[in-house]
This record gives sequence, structure tokens and C-alpha cells, in this order.
Amino acid sequence: MLLREVDQGGDFISSLEAALDLYLDQANAKGLTATIDYATLGRLMTRFGLVGKINQHIIDAAIAKSEALQTLIANHDGEGITLNTDSEPPKDEVDQPDLEKTDQGISKTTQQAASRAAEKTLAQ
Repeated sequence: MLLREVDQGGDFISSLEAALDLYLDQANAKGLTATIDYATLGRLMTRFGLVGKINQHIIDAAIAKSEALQTLIANHDGEGITLNTDSEPPKDEVDQPDLEKTDQGISKTTQQAASRAAEKTLAQ
């Protein structure tokens, strides 16, 4: 069965707002960020009686018509939607113990290696 794109009328927009608000509330209650792909959103929207394919173009059009959606949605792309949750998305933290900087901007490890090399040179 081919799914048609959903009608972007008022019923769709109000249902989309309600669905995303529900999803956002659940994420906030758990302290999580909320990202939903279009397929999952489409399945969620069937609970509101709407059947059809949801994609980035439909979301673009809906956001243009709804200030509530502009507030709910932090970002959307070809993959899905990220909502404005209370939680910040996890930051990519790279473990770099060697990059602890000294006043001169040289890492401590580099500074220690240079000191050892200097001591060896002086000891000779």
C-alpha cells in the first residue's frame, strides 16, 4: 500500500502539535533529549487518526503555519525531528588527559618530556 502525503490542514497541524508535545513531555519527564524519525512520527500520528507519509517537506510547511511547532522543534532534517527538551544533547567528550594546558600553552606531558630531555643533556 502506498501512503500519500498527509494533508497539511488545520487538523494535521493541531494533531502534530499534540503528538510532538506528548513526545516532548515524556522526554522531559525522563530527563532525555527527544529525537523522532519520520516513520515513528507517522505511526504516532495514526493514533490521532491521520494516515500518510510524513517527511521534511511536510514538516517545513507545518512549521511555517504554526508558531507552536516553531517553539517545539529545535531542528529537523531528512532523518527526523529534534525537539526543544529541557535536557541538553550529550556533548562529544574526548578523553584527552594530555591536553591539560600550562601557562605557556604546552601540555604537561610535553613539558615533562622536554624537562627530562634537558636533564639528560645536562647530565652528560
